Amino acid sequence: MSVAAHTLPSIAPRHRDDDWLRREVDDIWARYFGDTPRVNEIEVGWRRPWKRRLGVISLSHDQKTTRIGLNSLLARHDAPYCLTLITVAHELTHYAHGFGSPLPRKYSHPHRGGIVTRELRKRGLEAALDEYHGWIDQHWWSFYARHGGWRRR
Repeated sequence: MSVAAHTLPSIAPRHRDDDWLRREVDDIWARYFGDTPRVNEIEVGWRRPWKRRLGVISLSHDQKTTRIGLNSLLARHDAPYCLTLITVAHELTHYAHGFGSPLPRKYSHPHRGGIVTRELRKRGLEAALDEYHGWIDQHWWSFYARHGGWRRR
């Protein structure tokens, strides 16, 4: 992997729409998952502002389409780019491991034993992963409370 593949983009644009997200997925795939074949159609988009989930991947019944959804809070301009980068890379790791994709399953369980974290580190995302974990630990709950649509009844 080239040195450029390990370099994070400077700043994500303020307006993160579906087109931007699709381009980011393509770019992240090219930079970090070039060894993973795309064997079906990939649909990606923003989903609702989940409290405890940043991304999701699923495979259609006919296996022709993989759907990747990201928490819409990551589209906010004040959400650090590392959240989008690591969340997309996390879902692409599942794809590469055969979860949410027609590729052969490499493991029995998608998260057991820290396989996703090990894979992200192996692919050169250690610095972004550390930034991601630090921000989630320190800021996620207050960020969600400000922007997540959480309302008392």
